[in-house]
Amino acid sequence: MKLPPLNAVRAFDAAARHLNLRHAAADLFVTPGAVSQQIRQLEDWLGVRLFERQARGLALTEAGQQFHATVGRALKSIAQAAERVQPDHNTVTISVLPTIAARWLMPRLDSFTRRYPLVQVRVDANIALAQFDGDGVDLAIRHASVAPAGLESRPLCREAMYPVCSPAYRDAHVRDGRLLPDVRLLHETWPRASGEYWLHWLDEQRYQHIDAARGLYFSHEMLAADAAARGQGVALTNQLLTADALARGELVVAVPQPLVTGKSYLLVWPERSLRESVRGFRDWLVEAFADAVREAGQVLGEVEALERSRR
Repeated sequence: MKLPPLNAVRAFDAAARHLNLRHAAADLFVTPGAVSQQIRQLEDWLGVRLFERQARGLALTEAGQQFHATVGRALKSIAQAAERVQPDHNTVTISVLPTIAARWLMPRLDSFTRRYPLVQVRVDANIALAQFDGDGVDLAIRHASVAPAGLESRPLCREAMYPVCSPAYRDAHVRDGRLLPDVRLLHETWPRASGEYWLHWLDEQRYQHIDAARGLYFSHEMLAADAAARGQGVALTNQLLTADALARGELVVAVPQPLVTGKSYLLVWPERSLRESVRGFRDWLVEAFADAVREAGQVLGEVEALERSRR
């Protein structure tokens, strides 16, 4: 059996998937010139042209389409076979902000491990963005207004921030659905400028006598939420991260008016085929977020109904 040069076949497959030499080169960690040279070598070996060079990129010839239909499947089968014999093929590493890891992901991981008992999950709770450049990360949850370039992504939920506090603090510092001027604001210093968020929320709700910069400052949102549960003040927190505490009655919504930030939580991963275990975790995560959004909506709906009945 006479096989074509395998490096040239890999270069052809990458170019056929992207129809762009630069993107194909990025996939293979080589230069566009090296990809072009490999394609010419393969075309010479086959004796046919595989691509038409166009102003905006590449286009497969009829022979190129036929060749890629088979080669693409073959390379995918090889990759899957390699995964099955690798010792860590059932390991999934996800990079996520510490607050999301502690408040949302960890309480729900048991449902994934029951469904996929052979898959080992590694949670990298990190404020640094995963680069997918050999750092071992398979998936990441990012807080952003747009999907990052060069990555595949799935939207998980839009962000809405609610002011929350302990029941006793609300009774002492909220009147007729409004914060009293002596309220203490609880801020998160990273990754959001929550002072700015407080400024926007207070402006939207037409508060004129509350200083958005005053109060207590914490390095993470979960610390601000914990301080709120302990009666230290009012924190402006994501609707998902405090939904469980709201359902348990540890926190209450001080004023049922959210701040829609224009940002979302996105699940991202590199533009390459995913292992079966990673695909399973990705799909579970999307499903779990959808369930959490639905549950949070029910909790907040009950909160708003209760608030209306108190007036």
